[in-house]
Amino acid sequence: MADRKVEIRVRRELAGRVDGARLARVARRTLRAEQARGTVSLYVTNDAEVRALNRRFRATDAATDVLAFSVGGDMPATRRYLGDVAISYERARAQARAARWRVADELDLLAAHGILHLLGYTDETPRARARMWRRQERILGRPIKP
Repeated sequence: MADRKVEIRVRRELAGRVDGARLARVARRTLRAEQARGTVSLYVTNDAEVRALNRRFRATDAATDVLAFSVGGDMPATRRYLGDVAISYERARAQARAARWRVADELDLLAAHGILHLLGYTDETPRARARMWRRQERILGRPIKP
C-alpha cells in the first residue's frame, strides 16, 4: 500500500530471529487503525545500539525497549515521512519471557507502541498510558499487560 509504507531493517546478527514481514504487517495495521498515511522505518537492533541512540538523542545513558523519533513538520501528503522506531531485540526477548509469550508477540507490541508515539500518543501520565495501551490492545487484537 503506497500511502502506508513501512521500511524494516534488522541488525545482521538478528536477521534469522526477526520476521520482518510480520513487523511490516503490524506497522501497516497500526497506521491503518489510526488513519495515518506516510512512511515509517522500523529498526530491530541490540541493547548497545539502543543505549547509544538514547544517550545521543535523549540524553539518557540507558538501554530501553523502544525509541521513537518523530519527524513532525508539514510535508506534502505524498511524501510524508512519519519517523523512525528503534527496537531492542534483547529487551523484547526479556519482556516476552516475563509476559510468557513469544518474542514475535513482544516485537509486535513494541512496533505498534513506537508507531503510536510517532503519531502523538504518550505514556507519561497514567491516563495517557491507559489510553495508549487500550489502543495497542485493539490494534493487536489481544490483551496486553503493561
